[in-house]
Amino acid sequence: MGDINSSAAMDAEGNVMMTNWLLLLTLLSFLVGGAIIGDLIPSYIVRIIVTQLFVALPLLVWSFCVEKQTGRQFCEEMRIRKIRFSDALLIAVLMLFLSPVLTFVNLVSQLLTKYVAAGNIIGSLDKYPFIVSFLVIAVLPAVTEELVYRGMLYGGYRKRSALMGALMSGLVFGMMHGNINQFAYAFVMGFVFALVTEVTGSIVSSMLMHLIVNGSSVLIVYAARWLGNSSSGFSEMLEQAEQETEQLTWSSIGPFACMALIGGLVAYRLFWVLAARCRREEELRAEIAAKGKGRALRDLITTPLVVVLAVLFALIVLVEVESRKQAAKEAKANEKETVACVESVYLEEEKCLIL
Repeated sequence: MGDINSSAAMDAEGNVMMTNWLLLLTLLSFLVGGAIIGDLIPSYIVRIIVTQLFVALPLLVWSFCVEKQTGRQFCEEMRIRKIRFSDALLIAVLMLFLSPVLTFVNLVSQLLTKYVAAGNIIGSLDKYPFIVSFLVIAVLPAVTEELVYRGMLYGGYRKRSALMGALMSGLVFGMMHGNINQFAYAFVMGFVFALVTEVTGSIVSSMLMHLIVNGSSVLIVYAARWLGNSSSGFSEMLEQAEQETEQLTWSSIGPFACMALIGGLVAYRLFWVLAARCRREEELRAEIAAKGKGRALRDLITTPLVVVLAVLFALIVLVEVESRKQAAKEAKANEKETVACVESVYLEEEKCLIL
């Protein structure tokens, strides 16, 4: 029995090490892809497509090699399995109640950073029809990112610890977004996505959740444009988003905190309902109550993962520093413009007095 446990532990450690090396290759592929397409491809939509392909490339190559050598099927390795329609509906409702939590985390992060992703995304959609934006921003990342972060990354970590694996995969998923604003809510999303994948036994569940989050964001942006019937379209929405961000205060997000608390409690309950339906509640509760979480977390942290986290942290800091510099420049320019307007009004008044 001891030999079996020892063998299982060694297999888990080997999976973790291989997973972290694949993650490092994924980061390198992402950075190289970003450097290549940064100046060569002006189209925002095409850049997203190419970036997603670079992110998924190491996983696809590795999976092809493993399937050739061992015969293990890609779908089985990634746990791409059907889920019941009733479970899919329950997941959709869970995401509905989780949305206030994500919104609140997003607002809090906006108070802590000068880089706000929403404004940059809105300003990039003006040239594209809804169906193109939906497919590229909602559908494509829901497939490729879930294969990488919940299929490859969490799939490798869960054999050591499902709970710590969900936590670490969420952390990496958040940091890969490259800024404080998106890191905050992507971390929460990644953690929940991994746990739902665990209880359903299928990555299709996290793909569905990812699709709902990104798809609803795209739909809201375009619906605002359609309903507003604005000639300037996205430019007006961009200006409004920037104004709302500037006016955001800690007191103004109080009501969102209440909605997040209520939504979070309901989402928490629905999660355990889903776990019970999938007959995983007792097993997951036992793991949460078990000791040794600290050791399990340490086992996930190997040299490749440390390198990945260090690089991503440096990139996030760099983005924040540059954003603060840009904000300072814009504030200075606005101040000069205000002074110039005041001086112009003063001169006009003097002319009127002379006349």
